[in-house]
Amino acid sequence: MGGIIEFSKLRQDVMKLYETGGGKTYYCGFKCLAPHYSIKEGGVTDWTGYPASGKTELLLEMLINCNKWYGHKHLIYMPDAGTAAEVAGKLMHKLSGKQFDEFFYNKRGEKIAINNRLSQAEVDRYLPEIHDSFKIFDPTTYKNKNTRSKSVTPKEYWDFAVQNKAELGIFGAVIDSWNYMHHDTKGFAREDKWLEDVLSYRNELAEQHNLHLHTIIHPTSAKRDKNGNIIAPDMHSLKGGSEWANNAKSVVVAHRDFGAEITTVKVAKAKPKIVGIAGECNLQYDLQKGKYFEIDFTDGGRNKYAERLENTRTQSTLSFN
Repeated sequence: MGGIIEFSKLRQDVMKLYETGGGKTYYCGFKCLAPHYSIKEGGVTDWTGYPASGKTELLLEMLINCNKWYGHKHLIYMPDAGTAAEVAGKLMHKLSGKQFDEFFYNKRGEKIAINNRLSQAEVDRYLPEIHDSFKIFDPTTYKNKNTRSKSVTPKEYWDFAVQNKAELGIFGAVIDSWNYMHHDTKGFAREDKWLEDVLSYRNELAEQHNLHLHTIIHPTSAKRDKNGNIIAPDMHSLKGGSEWANNAKSVVVAHRDFGAEITTVKVAKAKPKIVGIAGECNLQYDLQKGKYFEIDFTDGGRNKYAERLENTRTQSTLSFN
């Protein structure tokens, strides 16, 4: 009968779910975060946090880790993080542990000269690896678009990722940030209806084509508690309304108080269940190396940088106790 799933198809899908646990997930390198979040093949993750919260740095590090450990390549469109050259510089910093820039400003606003800067020879050595692993999307050469960065819609970008998945060899695609995309709301009475349509399209596309789609979205204006401290955003405070919360699969919030060294990483939503469970952990950022670390209190409070688990099966089969 049309409109009803056949028993043979249902049994096939149930057995596949039984055998695989719902798909492949990949450990991102931090033991404290592992129960709450992993990157799922064919999944979707939305990232948010106020400016300077570390959300882009954290996402880039996880992509570097997954490239190094599992061979994942990504299409990236990250104008909010800078020009293509600046994004490549950030990736080389994380890959090498050496800084790309000549100087940096510390949390007191002091200009500090960099002693462990990449040499030109090292830049030349790392750049081909970056170019091979991270395909930087250029809207100015896409379908003869004009030079404006906001000339491509989210659907066009995701369709490009799907259509070129095999040629580029990509595992996923990244947008940073949502406000840099062209929001073509023509034909929709309200923007929230457009957003509902676009995010539903994205979720189906990711699952059908086994692409993980990462999106960074800015939250609305910050709110403060009675003591004047900024309250971390949640998935209901993203620009565009509640449709983000309604359609989200996984939502990761990075929050860092001004001048603080600790970044709280909160997984507000994790879906499907093999990705993890909602919860949070604390990480710290090493400005020199461009990498996050956690404090391992089981090993005398040692700074523990991201590392691969020896067991590389799906996270649903792993124990993190």
